[in-house]
Amino acid sequence: MPKRKNVYFVQVDVSSGGESKVVYLPYTAGVIVANAWRSSRAASAYEFKDFIFLRNDIEKTVSELDNPKVVGFSNYCWNTEYNLALAAEIKKKYPDCITVFGGHNIPENVSFLENNPQVDYLSFGEGEITFGALLEALDGGDVSEVANIAFRSENGCIMTEKKQLCSSDYASPYLDGWFDGFAEKYPGIEFNSILETSRGCPNRCAYCDWGLLKEKTRFFPLDKVLAEIEWLGRNKIRFVWGADANFGISPNDLIIADAIVAAKEKYGYPERVRINYSKGNFERVREIVRRFNRKGIDRAGATISLQSLSPQVLENIGRKNMSLERFQSSFGIYHEENLQVYSELILGLPGESYDSFVDGICKLFEIGQHFIFEVYNCIVLPNSILGQKDYMKKFGIETTNTEIVRYHCASDAYYIPEKINIITRTDSMPCEMWQKSAVFAGVVQAMHGCGLLRCFAIYAFCELHKSYRSFYEGLIEYIESGKAPLTYKAYGRIKSYFADLSRGENPRLCVPFAGNLVWENYEYIFLTLCAELDGFYSEMMPYLGRVIENPDVLSQLLDYQKAVLRKPGERSSECFSDYDFHGYFKGVYVNEHRPPVKGKFKTVFTDSDPASDWEEFGKKVVWYGKMGSKSYKDKAEITPVE
Repeated sequence: MPKRKNVYFVQVDVSSGGESKVVYLPYTAGVIVANAWRSSRAASAYEFKDFIFLRNDIEKTVSELDNPKVVGFSNYCWNTEYNLALAAEIKKKYPDCITVFGGHNIPENVSFLENNPQVDYLSFGEGEITFGALLEALDGGDVSEVANIAFRSENGCIMTEKKQLCSSDYASPYLDGWFDGFAEKYPGIEFNSILETSRGCPNRCAYCDWGLLKEKTRFFPLDKVLAEIEWLGRNKIRFVWGADANFGISPNDLIIADAIVAAKEKYGYPERVRINYSKGNFERVREIVRRFNRKGIDRAGATISLQSLSPQVLENIGRKNMSLERFQSSFGIYHEENLQVYSELILGLPGESYDSFVDGICKLFEIGQHFIFEVYNCIVLPNSILGQKDYMKKFGIETTNTEIVRYHCASDAYYIPEKINIITRTDSMPCEMWQKSAVFAGVVQAMHGCGLLRCFAIYAFCELHKSYRSFYEGLIEYIESGKAPLTYKAYGRIKSYFADLSRGENPRLCVPFAGNLVWENYEYIFLTLCAELDGFYSEMMPYLGRVIENPDVLSQLLDYQKAVLRKPGERSSECFSDYDFHGYFKGVYVNEHRPPVKGKFKTVFTDSDPASDWEEFGKKVVWYGKMGSKSYKDKAEITPVE
C-alpha cells in the first residue's frame, strides 16, 4: 500500500503572535478538513498532519513540517501576507509541495494566481466541498473537472466551472475530534473559537463580501449546534464569536441562546460571546440579550447597526434601515432594562459628506444612543460590490493601503504586516474632509461615548436647545484655539494620527501608564485626559461656561460629572446639588426627558468593581467596557437633603 501524502492546513489570526496567551481555534480550516476526511478516498490517500494557527516565526514553522505534499491556506485580510510569506518559504524547502489558497480575501478571478508564484491553486466560494474534491483529483484524477478552482497550465491560468457548492450540514471539527487534545498540546494558551449556526445573508450591502452572493440563509441542524455548544463549554473555550450574519432570525436561536447560558452555568465557559444580531425580530433579539445579560455573557449587548443615517448613502450601498422612530424606541427599551446596545457607523461610504456624517453621529445622540457606538473606516473587500471597478469609478472612490493595527496588544512578535485598503476619498468627501470627519468621530467617542462631557452636552441639548453638533464642533474650535493646552496635546496627536493614516503610514497610539498597549484613537484621548482629570475640566470651564451660562447649574453639573466617572482605586464618591441630576439623566437615557427636579440632593456613587491601577482601568473599563456605561460608576444612591 503506498504511503499516504502529508497535508497541513493554515489559518493564522493576526492577533496570535508568538507571545499570545489567548488564541482562536482554526475553525474554518477545521470545517474544511473535517469534510474532506469524511471521504474514504481522501482519507486513504492523505494523512492530515496538523493545523498551523499560531503566527510564529516562519523559518521555525517550516522546519517543523514533515515532508508536506499539500498545504491549504485560509485567507482573510488579517493573515494573507503571512500566508504568502509562509507559502514562499515552504516552496523553497519543498518545491513539489502543492499550495492551495482560498477564503474571502481571494478575488474571484486569476489575478491572485498571476501575482503570486508560490500559490498553485485557488479555491473560490465555500471550500468544504471543493478542497476535498481537489485532494481526490490530485491523487490521480483530473483537476480540470473540479469546480470553483483556478490553476496554471501551459496555456496560462485556467478557471474551472463555477458551481454553487454548499451545504447546511457540514461536518463539525468539534464533534469529529479535530481539536481534541489542543489544551494538552498547547499548554499555557487559552482558546477562543467560532460558533456557526447558519450561513448566508439575504441582504446586499455593498461594503460586505456577502453582498454579491445575496443568498438565502441556511440553518444548520439544531442538534449539531447544541452538541457543539456543549463541546465548547466542556473544553473551556473562553470567548465565542457568533459567525451568523443575523442571529435571532430563527425561533431556534432562543434555544441556542439557552444552551450557551446552560454551558456557562455547567462549565463556567464560554465566559463571553459576541453575536451579530438580526436587524428585525426585535422581540426575539431582546429576549436573547436579556438572557445573556443575566449571566454577563455578551459584553456589547444587542446590535443596532446603522452604518449611515443618510438616505442617499443607504440607497448607494443597497441598505435599508428601520425608521428613526423605531431606532429611538429600541434604544429606550434596551436602556430601560439596563441592557447594553451597540451601534456602528462606517466612515467613507459613497455619497457621505462631512456634513451628513457629523449629522448622523449627532442624530444617534438625539434618538438615544449615548453609549456604545463605533466608527469604522470603510475597508474595500475584494469580493464586495463596493470593491468592483465600475462601482468605485461611479462614486470616485480612492483608497489608501495601510497596515492592520493590532489594538490592545503590546508587541508584534514575528510580525509580518497585514494590509487593507481603506476609503479615504470619494466624490462627496475629499481626503481633508475624511480626516476632519475622523477627528470629529474620535473626539465625540471620547467625550460623549466614554462620558467625559456627556452630561454637559445632554443638558445643553435638552434644556438649552443647543444641538449636539454645535456643542462638539464648538468644543473642537475651542481646543484648536490653543486655550486648552492639555486637551490639545491629546487632540493634536489624534489629528496627526489620521493625517498619517491617510498617507498609508502606520501610526500607533500608546499610553505607557496604562500598560503601554496600542489603543484606538478615542481610547487614547479618554485615557490621557482621565489621568489629568482636574486639569482637563479646569481648562474646559471657559468653553462650557459659554454653553451653559448659569454658573450654579454649571458648577453642579461639573461636580456630578466628575463624581460619576470611574477612577482607579476609587470605590465611592459623592456630590451635592440643587437638582436630581442622576434621575434626570436616567430619564434621558430611556428617551423620557423631563426637566431636572429641583431640591437639595446628595448622590453617592459606588463602583462595585473598582480598578486597582491604570493598567487594570484600561483593560476593564476602556477595552472590555467599550465606552458605554462602564466609564461611570454602576451604583447610585440619591438622598434628599433637608
